[in-house]
Amino acid sequence: MNLECSYTLVLNQPYDQARRRILAALKEQGLQVAFDFDVASGILRSSGVRLPKCSVLGVGCPYQLLEAFVADAAAALYLPLHVVLSEHGAETQVRILAPQTLRAAGVTPAISIPVHRTLRRIRDALVLVGARSTKPTHEGRPPLDTETAEESLHEEKVPHRG
Repeated sequence: MNLECSYTLVLNQPYDQARRRILAALKEQGLQVAFDFDVASGILRSSGVRLPKCSVLGVGCPYQLLEAFVADAAAALYLPLHVVLSEHGAETQVRILAPQTLRAAGVTPAISIPVHRTLRRIRDALVLVGARSTKPTHEGRPPLDTETAEESLHEEKVPHRG
């Protein structure tokens, strides 16, 4: 089984413009950027190697983090979620966690549901700025719609006690 752990989306905009628009859209969705790490600049400073522009945003919702963290401190491993922006010629690529990764890793619903809700809001922000998937859709639905928090919860196996 070949599990893809991330989704790649593309914006037909140069990196700096796409980055500004994504940050504004995330804010509009009520999300916060907990950290903004400029990967390319960090590598240039430490090694002298010049790379295309790339940054990692730590994106989350304080309420979703609180909900997950109260249930299990391991939630801090998943939230805030990483959103990777990278320059790719005249376009910008955006990579985010694939929801099915949580189920495959056995992440409990107490953590996976808030993560799914946050992913949904990130996806909505990306759609708002015109991001499109690099993969074909599944049954006519955008790739991030193929698994929702509720679907993940319903697939949990609960032992029958009788």
